Amino acid sequence: MKRLISLFLCFVLITGVLSSCGQSKGNDRSNGSGIKVMLTLSQADTFRNTLVEAAQKAAKENGVQLDVKQAESSLENQVKQVKDAVKEKYDVILCALVDADAALEIESLAGDIPIIFFNNCPDESRLESGKYVYVGSDEKVAGKYQAEYILDKFASAQEINVAIMKGPASQSAAQSRTSAFKDTLNASDKKINYVFEDRAEWDRTKAKDLFEIFSKTGQKCDVAVGNNDDMALGVIDACKEKGIEGITVLGIDATADGCTAIESGDMAFTVYQSASGQGDMVIQTAVALAKGNDMSKLSGVTKDQKYVWVPFEKVDSSNVKDYE
Repeated sequence: MKRLISLFLCFVLITGVLSSCGQSKGNDRSNGSGIKVMLTLSQADTFRNTLVEAAQKAAKENGVQLDVKQAESSLENQVKQVKDAVKEKYDVILCALVDADAALEIESLAGDIPIIFFNNCPDESRLESGKYVYVGSDEKVAGKYQAEYILDKFASAQEINVAIMKGPASQSAAQSRTSAFKDTLNASDKKINYVFEDRAEWDRTKAKDLFEIFSKTGQKCDVAVGNNDDMALGVIDACKEKGIEGITVLGIDATADGCTAIESGDMAFTVYQSASGQGDMVIQTAVALAKGNDMSKLSGVTKDQKYVWVPFEKVDSSNVKDYE
């Protein structure tokens, strides 16, 4: 009888150990396995869709469960999605903010869940190493690259007339790209005349309409820059329709259409922003935060570990084929 009891106890102990081992294996996060990540996207477009596709690919490769939600430009939708992420006990939230000024509200709703912001950067005061970080490309660099191209092209000119097509006021990229562009031009020894400046909201058609209105003023314009390629292409559309020549047009993002315009000579310059690189990096960062790891090993991380930068690259006729 004692022998039977001993055998029974051994069976129970062995079963418990095997069960425990099975649970540990299922929750192993060494490669992201078992990590739940929710991504809330402000709105869909070509760039953001490419970023999300890259994130989905990286998540699959790392064993991360990634669920994508569309906020459709609605802060109310995004707030609900974050609340749902808390209820469903996600490990990390990836957030392309509908409005950069809403970061504090989103953080308050998320509670203890780490947030990786991307595509729309909140104020630095809202970021915290190991909990609230931003993954993207340093937008100031893109604006600086545009200005440097202009200063080089117009090196012999003492005066430059510039038109600017800006993105939405709620988008940090539009603000940073424009301010860095202006700061770099203004620091030169040239007279810079900003003959036109308006928000085309990233939209090609709106940029075309705005530039057609500007063209009616008869003011001289040497350079037209867009905060993105679509707005730059809108300016090109307007110039072709109105028979306007001699304007140097610059964009940002190196989209397929933007690169085609450079190859044809319609656009002079753009700046490549890697959507796929950012999508991959948000997942790498999510795994690091979920595991409580030191972010210092991530490529592009800043010393304060609040940002993870994916580099911008200059694109013109000399290298555009590399980006097509």
